[in-house]
Order: sequence, then C-alpha cells, then structure tokens
Amino acid sequence: MAGALTRISLLLLYLYPAQTMYPALCRLSHLHSPRPSRGFTIVEMVMVLVMVGVIATLAAPLFRDFIIQQTIRNAAFELMSDLTYARSEAVKRNSTVTVSKAGTWSSGWTVAEGATTLRSHPAFSSNITVSMASGSVDFMLSGRAASAASFTVDDTAGKTSIIARCVSVDPSGRPQSTEGSCP
Repeated sequence: MAGALTRISLLLLYLYPAQTMYPALCRLSHLHSPRPSRGFTIVEMVMVLVMVGVIATLAAPLFRDFIIQQTIRNAAFELMSDLTYARSEAVKRNSTVTVSKAGTWSSGWTVAEGATTLRSHPAFSSNITVSMASGSVDFMLSGRAASAASFTVDDTAGKTSIIARCVSVDPSGRPQSTEGSCP
C-alpha cells in the first residue's frame, strides 16, 4: 500500500507539481507576481527635462541664425519682386519706371512712374541692411535698366555664419538673387 501511495503522489507531483506539494503557496503566488508599471517616476521625468533643456540650449543660437538667414532671403526676394514689377510696369505703361530708396534702402523703397507712386515697400526690421551705391534704378520703356545695379542684403551684426544675398539687375533689366555679397 505504501508503494501505491508513493506512486500516486509521484504521479500527482508530476502532473501538478506546485499545487500538490505546496497548495498554500499557490494561493499566495498572485500577491508577489510582477505587475506592469504605470506612469513615470520622478527620476525619469527629471532626466527627460534635463535632456530637453540641454538640446534647447544647444539649438537656440543655431535657430536664431536660421531665422535671420530666412529674413535676409525674404528681403532679397521682396526686393527682386519689386524690381520685376517695375520692369513689367515700364513695358506695360510704355514709360520709364523708377525704383528709388526712401531715405536709405533699409528704410524701404518706392516704385514710381514720374510723380505717380505705383507701389511702396515698408522698412525692414532693424537686423537687416540693404545697401546699393546709387539711390535709384530706372527701367526704360523697353524693360531694360538704364544701368546695371547691385544690392547687398545682409544682417546688421555682420556675423560670419550668416550669408549675405546679392540682388543684381543686369543691363537687360532682369533681376536675380544669389548667395554672397555683390562683387
């Protein structure tokens, strides 16, 4: 009989190992099972905030230069747009159209046919400079410029990391914008 009981207990142990031998532990095992964690710990949140702060500190100067570079590009294309407009108006009106500065080129400019102002451009922000040797550009009735002209659009700080733009008008009257200072 003892041999049969041993065989049965071995069979039960084989089929149900923990439940047969340690039934009390089986009932308590759910209390110590690992649960999935929810949320973040304070240490994790502080580490993420520190990393975001470091990245923001490193990126801020580069982002500021990027904003100034885009402002220079926009200013150059606005000038080029008004020069193209003046050229087309000269052909359309069959008369001379002049683009002239308002005080300084950075203070804005006007597009005029004689005494009639066709368009005016407001001043740029204080960190942009527009410079040109003469005070005006004349477009003849054929659309050609009276003389070649070159404008340099740059930042006032003169940082080397920011590239100036050159807006030039060739004698045929066609304006174009390129990177770098004018020759």
